[in-house]
Amino acid sequence: MTWTVGSMRFGARGLMAVLAATTAAPRAATGQAVRLGVVMDLPRQTLEAAWTNAPQQVERAYCVTDWSYGVYHVSRVAPIQDDTVFRVFAIRDADVSNAGPSAVDFECPDGMPELHVHTPTTCMGDDVTTCVSGGLNAYSCQPSRGDLEKLVRRRDAFAVLQCDLHAFRFYYASEYPTPAVVASGPGSRPRTGNLTPAMRYNEPVTQPATDPGSGSRSSP
Repeated sequence: MTWTVGSMRFGARGLMAVLAATTAAPRAATGQAVRLGVVMDLPRQTLEAAWTNAPQQVERAYCVTDWSYGVYHVSRVAPIQDDTVFRVFAIRDADVSNAGPSAVDFECPDGMPELHVHTPTTCMGDDVTTCVSGGLNAYSCQPSRGDLEKLVRRRDAFAVLQCDLHAFRFYYASEYPTPAVVASGPGSRPRTGNLTPAMRYNEPVTQPATDPGSGSRSSP
């Protein structure tokens, strides 16, 4: 049993010269059997101190400035089994352009994975004055479609969300695979292997009035 370990740190003066290691980390984790994530003591204490159960609040966002990964080689013979453990050692406030109770717009520098906080509330739309503690959308520990698409676009090794005082959810690009393309042409039927069984060829697909999967946790 062996470990392969990597570390990424970013100083106050900017990114250190570790871009090669940063881009190598996702490749080292590619195809791992299991991915695990740990928020270490210092950043966890910072996040727990900022946590509140107040109903009228907005989501918060952070950049991960110091993190590492270790690949645990469970088996080197087929089927090869490798598990990857990511550890977050330090964070800083992210540059936020807009924040609401169910979404936050922010950016972190390249190579700094992102962490954001889901509020323990349920709101009508994105109006913070309507929020109540608990309810249907509170304590959501699942990344939205927008969260996953952003992770894929940034090509970070992982991202993190906090959904309760002591609850942290790591998520990875592998959770959002490229959708299969339905092959069709003029006057031809799509290949049935890619169709949901409920679809019918002669009936158009209808869309709901609002899209609950657009990246927001708000109630319609």
